[in-house]
Amino acid sequence: MPRLPHPPEFYRRLHESKHRWESGLFLAPGKKLLEEALRSYPPHRFHAVFYERTIPLPPLPPELHQKTYALPPWQIKQISGQESPEGIVTVLKLPAPHGFPPYPPAVLVERLQDPGNVGALLRAMEWFGYHHLWLTMDSADPFAPKAVRASMGSLFRLHAQRVERWESLLAGYEGRCVVASTTGIPVYEIDWLQYDSLYIGSESHGVQRAPAHWPRVVIPPEPSSQAESLNAAMAATILLYIQREVRAGRLHTLPPQ
Repeated sequence: MPRLPHPPEFYRRLHESKHRWESGLFLAPGKKLLEEALRSYPPHRFHAVFYERTIPLPPLPPELHQKTYALPPWQIKQISGQESPEGIVTVLKLPAPHGFPPYPPAVLVERLQDPGNVGALLRAMEWFGYHHLWLTMDSADPFAPKAVRASMGSLFRLHAQRVERWESLLAGYEGRCVVASTTGIPVYEIDWLQYDSLYIGSESHGVQRAPAHWPRVVIPPEPSSQAESLNAAMAATILLYIQREVRAGRLHTLPPQ
């Protein structure tokens, strides 16, 4: 068995947020994420690539050959934390945190605790051209393995960060933000050209910490709908699409006369 840079237990603990930030590393399980990391990160951002010998690896730059380790399937399973892993786990270095002020356009997220939703939001953000995601500390860590998988590699190309001093971020934010809510102005009755950013809260708790003067917008349901609410990442995706299309001149929304 090859000698790893750290014992296997070290890598298994990267499922814990505290250990990720103490070590400066995070896990990206699967071949797709390795391919996305290769096209998004320079070699120095790679700590290690673990793989099963029977799994073909994509072409690696020469700098990564010394960082690649063949492991038995049971060890890949333990490190990945998946019942049916794909046979590859990449260990990457966390990006350095950004300081204030956060520049628009951005998405600000309050108490979104499902890492799958955070990953899906990152994927939608990249699709619609948004590059900065700011989250409250009680939101899911965007570098948790489930969030990384759900982002499908978008995390590698965006800036995502949990912010300890949330009120300071809000006070210094230079963007013009609309707040996704269950009550407020219908999305087709707001002048989106006046705004460049989006604030969302969790599906269960809503928005509690956004400034009161930021306008609340709502996606109205069909009158016959009995659905309780939209998934937070789904609602954000709809609003990001509308905002992008209005800015591009392909969609028009107007306040009521």
